[in-house]
Amino acid sequence: MTRISNRLVTFLLAAARVTRSERGISTVLFALTLPAVMGMQALVIDGTRLFVERRALQNAADAAALAAASYLPSTDPLTLAAAEQAAIDYAAMNGYEISAGDVMFSSESTVNDRVTVRTDGEVSFFFAGGFGLSLGAVSSRGSAQIGIVGGIGSVMPWGVEDPPAGFVFGETYCLKLGSNGGGGECDGASQGNFHALDIDDTGTNSADEYRDRIRWGSDTVVRVGQVKDVATGNMQGPTQQGSGCSGNSGRISGNDATFAQVIETTAEGYRVLDWANTRLVLIPTVVFPEVHQALVTGFAVFFVDSCGANGSVIGRFIDTVVPGGEWAAFQPGVGSRMVRIVE
Repeated sequence: MTRISNRLVTFLLAAARVTRSERGISTVLFALTLPAVMGMQALVIDGTRLFVERRALQNAADAAALAAASYLPSTDPLTLAAAEQAAIDYAAMNGYEISAGDVMFSSESTVNDRVTVRTDGEVSFFFAGGFGLSLGAVSSRGSAQIGIVGGIGSVMPWGVEDPPAGFVFGETYCLKLGSNGGGGECDGASQGNFHALDIDDTGTNSADEYRDRIRWGSDTVVRVGQVKDVATGNMQGPTQQGSGCSGNSGRISGNDATFAQVIETTAEGYRVLDWANTRLVLIPTVVFPEVHQALVTGFAVFFVDSCGANGSVIGRFIDTVVPGGEWAAFQPGVGSRMVRIVE
C-alpha cells in the first residue's frame, strides 16, 4: 500500500511539472502571437473604418459631381462658378468640405461637358496606433457628364415641331393639333404645332389608345432616331378628353397646381420641385421625313397650364435636367439634358 502511494505521489508531481511547463509554453506562444493578433485587429477594424469612410467620400463626390454637371456644358465663367458652388454645397450637405480647386472641368463630346470632384478625409485608427499609425488619409473622385435624353418612357403621344430657333423657355405657347385653331385662349401666346402619334407602334389610329396615352403616358421607351406614324383620324376630341380639358378623368382633371408650385425659377434656370405632377409632361420633338411619319429628334419638358379649343394645349417649355431615361452624348440644340456618373 505504501509503494502504491509513493508511486501516485511521484506521478502527480511529474504531472504538475508538465502542466507548469505547458503553461509556460502557452505564455510564450501568446506573447509571440500577440503582435499578429493586434495586426489582424488593426487590419479588420481599422481597415473597415477606412472602407466605410472611402464609400462616404465617394457618395459625396458623386453627388457633388452630379450637381455641378447640371450646369454644363458651358464656357461662361459665371455658369462655371455656379457649377463649382453647387459641387461645394452638395459636398457640405454630405459632411465634407471642398474648394473650387477640387472641382475640375473637362471636354468629352463637347466643351466642358464633364466635371470631376475630389473629396478628402481622415480616419482615426483604434488599433493601428500601436504600430505608430494614428491617422489614415483617404480620398475619392466622382465624375459626371452632361448629355441628352436619348430614350425615355411615359412620354406624350404628341410630336411637336421644334422651330428652327428652338422654343423660348418660360414663354407661353399654344400648341395646336395640326393646323386647327386654338380659339381665343391662344391669343397672346406663341404658336406651335403638334401631331398625334402612334407612340406605342400599335399600327392603328385608335382614338381610345391615343386618349389613354395622353392620360398615362406611353407604355414603351421612345428613343431619339425612331420613326413614329402620324395618326390620320380626327383626334381633337380624344386630345381634349385625355388632357382633361373636357370630362373629369383626363390628365390634369382636378389638378390645380400652378407653374410656380411645380417649378422653381432661378437665376440659373429651372428646377422641378415635383416630377410626379401630372401637369408636367415630356413631349417628343420631331421632324417629318414623310407626310405621315415623324422622326423623333429629342424630348422637351412642358408644363400644361390650360387648354384651348380644337385640341390645343397651352403651357410653357422649361430647360432642365431630366432625372431618368437613357443617356446619350450631348448634341447642341437637341432635346432635354440628363447627367450620368462616369468612371
